[in-house]
Amino acid sequence: MVIVFDLDDTLYDEVDFVRSGFSEISQFLKDKKYFDFMWNEFCQNGSGKVFDKLINKFNLSISLQKLIEIYRFHRPDIRLPKESVELLKFSKKYQTALISDGHYIMQQNKFYALKLEKFIKFALFTDYYHTQKPELKPFKIVMQKYSDEKDFIYISDNPKKDFIAPNKLGWKSIRYKNSNGIYKDCKNSANFEVKNRSKIIDILKELDG
Repeated sequence: MVIVFDLDDTLYDEVDFVRSGFSEISQFLKDKKYFDFMWNEFCQNGSGKVFDKLINKFNLSISLQKLIEIYRFHRPDIRLPKESVELLKFSKKYQTALISDGHYIMQQNKFYALKLEKFIKFALFTDYYHTQKPELKPFKIVMQKYSDEKDFIYISDNPKKDFIAPNKLGWKSIRYKNSNGIYKDCKNSANFEVKNRSKIIDILKELDG
């Protein structure tokens, strides 16, 4: 059995990365007021135009591209929740992998900040392979990597696109309905759905039975 994880809002809450990125920017600009503005704007209106509004609000001379680079490529201050650590420890007895969208360097920085290399044997960042979910390619790469295995399971949070490919390929899929995530109100499209990461272990035991 191969257990394959998504990253953002699955193994940790992506809002923690957002907070870390805003903190990095405010440190670069040398004033906490910039963090307060970005965080309030994010909480009220989402992440779409936070940096544009920051520049306009404070008449900053820094470019939008520079803010994006600081945010995207900083070394994030993020931690795995206890339930994720327990899940990953349980999964170590199986083959493990990760499939994650997003800029390759940014996702890799998250991976190592969370120390996921201790638990996950094969990390696939789709950007590196010039693909993304819901394309079949990243899932097929994992199947080729573990060609001796028959059963594959994908654990993720986004029912809009994350389960399309694994469902087509005959994988089992588990949705973690993250109450802090942006997809919390979307209808489930996975075989299973849980609201607590610790419940995933029960499903994995059942699937292995």
